[in-house]
Amino acid sequence: MKRIKPEIWKPADDMILEPNALDIAKDSGDNLVVAGPGAGKTELLAQKATYLLQTNTCPFPFKILAISFKRDAAYNLKERVRQRCGDELSRRFDSLTFDSFAKQILDRFKQALPNEVKINNEYDVVLSDQDILAHYRAGNIDYFSTTAKDVILTLHSAQLPHSNNNLGESIRKKVWKKMLTASPSKISFKMIMRLAEYIINTNPKIKQYLQQTYQYVFLDEFQDTTGIQYDLFKSCFLGSDSFFTAVGDDKQRIMTWAGAQTTVFHDFISDTGATRVPLTMNFRCAPRLVTLLNHLTEHLLGKTDFATPSPKWHPDQGECSVWVFDHPNAEMQILLQEVHNWVTVEGVNPRDICILVKQQLSTYVGNLINYFNKNEIKARDENKFQDILTQDVCVFIINALHAIFDPKNSSARQIAFSFLSNLHTELEDHQLLKLEGILSQFIKKSRKDYSASPLTDDRIKKIISETIEFADRDRIKASFPTYRNSAVLDSYIKEVEDELIKNYNSSKDILVALDMLIGKETIPVMTIHKSKGLEYHTVIFIGLEDGAFWTFQQQEDEDKCAFFVALSRAKERVVFTFSKQREDKYGRMRNQSINDIKILLQELENSGIVNMIERKP
Repeated sequence: MKRIKPEIWKPADDMILEPNALDIAKDSGDNLVVAGPGAGKTELLAQKATYLLQTNTCPFPFKILAISFKRDAAYNLKERVRQRCGDELSRRFDSLTFDSFAKQILDRFKQALPNEVKINNEYDVVLSDQDILAHYRAGNIDYFSTTAKDVILTLHSAQLPHSNNNLGESIRKKVWKKMLTASPSKISFKMIMRLAEYIINTNPKIKQYLQQTYQYVFLDEFQDTTGIQYDLFKSCFLGSDSFFTAVGDDKQRIMTWAGAQTTVFHDFISDTGATRVPLTMNFRCAPRLVTLLNHLTEHLLGKTDFATPSPKWHPDQGECSVWVFDHPNAEMQILLQEVHNWVTVEGVNPRDICILVKQQLSTYVGNLINYFNKNEIKARDENKFQDILTQDVCVFIINALHAIFDPKNSSARQIAFSFLSNLHTELEDHQLLKLEGILSQFIKKSRKDYSASPLTDDRIKKIISETIEFADRDRIKASFPTYRNSAVLDSYIKEVEDELIKNYNSSKDILVALDMLIGKETIPVMTIHKSKGLEYHTVIFIGLEDGAFWTFQQQEDEDKCAFFVALSRAKERVVFTFSKQREDKYGRMRNQSINDIKILLQELENSGIVNMIERKP
C-alpha cells in the first residue's frame, strides 16, 4: 500500500477532529487524553492508528496494541480501524480487552511459568467469587470464618510469587496449588492476569519480544482500569521504547466497585511522564443535553471540565424529562404509546432507542420487555447478546449465512470475505480475487443445498459446521489467539447455533431468525454498566428511585457518575421514570421514594432544562 506523507495526511472518511485531537493523532509522545462523553475518544484512537499505519510512522513489522475495558469497545475500535485504513494495514492493529490480552500471554507462554504455578494445558475459567471462597473454606475453616470475604479475594489475586509470611499467604499458596493442579486447572481472570504478569516479570526475552512487537500502545476507558490491570501494563511496557496513549474520563468512573484504581490518571502521568491533554467538544449530544451535562458536571460532580456542543446541531435541539407514574402498569402503557409514536411517526429506528436500568434488570424491566413484545414493539435483554455480536467467529457465521440466504445482501458477503482475507495474510491481490471467487461458489452451492426444503435443527448445525470448515478451523485458531483453546471456539459456535435454532423454530424463516439474532428493529435493554461507550437517539432510564440506587449513601460519588453516564448515552432525548410503587425481586409491591437521591432530582430541576411531568394512562 502506498505510504501517505505525514504532512499531507488528513483524517480518514473526512472526519472532523478538534485541534487537540488532531495533534494527538499525529503525536508520538506519551499522552493522557481526558475527554467527556461524546468527545470522540474511540474515533480519536481509530484516526491515530490510521495515521500511524498510513504514514508508516509505525513501520512494518511493528504493530499497535489497543487495550479496552469491554469486549464490545475493543471490537468497535477494531472495526473502525479496518474501515478507516483497510484490511491490509489493519492487520497490524490488535484490539483486545485486558482479559483477552492477559489470556493470550498465558496461553502462548504458559510453559515458561515456574513449577510452583504451572498449569495444565487445558483449563477452565472460574467466573464466580464463591467458587474461590469455597477453596478457602475447605482449606481452613477458622481462617475463612474470621476473615472478611473481600480481604480473602484481595489476597487471592495479589501479585506473584507466593510467600509464607503469614497464615493467609500460606493458605493462598495451598489454594492456588489445588486450583492449578486440578484437571483441568481452575483459574479466574484475575489469576490469569497475575500469571501473565509473572511470565513477563520472570522472562526478560518474552518481555523484550512483546515490547519489540508493539511500538504503540493505546489504553481505552482508562478511568476503569483496575490495579491488577495497571500492574500488567507496567510489567509489559513501562521503561520500553513504546509510545502510550491513554484516554478516559473521570466523570464516568463507575467501576470502583470492581477494583478500578482511583489514582490511575495521576499514576500514569507519574510513571510515564505523559502529557495531560483535554478534549472539549461533545459531538454526540444535542446542545440542550450538553448544557444539562455541564450543569451536572459542576453542581453534581464538582468538576469544571465543561463541554462544547458540535456546530452540527440547532441550538434548541435536545430534551430531557422525568416522568412520574402511580404504578408500573401505567409506566408500561405510557412508554409503549410513546415508543410507538417515536418509531411510527418520528421514524426513529427501534435499535436507536435504549432502555437502561441501574441494576436488577429482570426486576425493573422484565414485565416491560414482555409487554412491549406482546404489543408489537420488539425489545430484549441485550446483555447476553453482546458477546455473540462482538466475537469475530460469530460475526463471520452470521454474515456468511446472511449472504447464503439473502442474495441481495452484498454487505454481509463483504464482511464474510473480510474475515476470510484476514485468515490468509500471505495472499497477493490476484490470489485474494481467486479466494473471493471460491467464496461465491461456496455461497451458491450452500444456497442450492439448503434453500430447497425447510431447515431442521440438524441442517442448521450442518451449514454452520460447513461454514467453519470452509473458512478452515485451524486457520481460525491460528489467526485468533482467543480461539486457540478449542473449547472456547466451540462454545461461541454453539451459542450462535442455539440462538439461531431457537429463533428459526419460532419464526420458520431463516432470514427472520438471523435478524432476531442481531436484534434488527429491536430495542436493546441493558444496565448502565453495559451501556458504557454506546450511544442512542433516545434513552429511557427506568427507576430514578431510592430502590434502584440502594447503595447511594455508601458510594455516592460512583452512583452520581453512573447517573451521568446514563444521561450521556443519548444524542437527542432522555426520559427518566419514577414510579410511586414498584415490585421488588420477590414480586411484592413496594412504595418508592427519592429521599436518598433527591440531589439528582434537584440538580435536574435546577438546570432549567428538565421537565418534571406526572403521566397517567
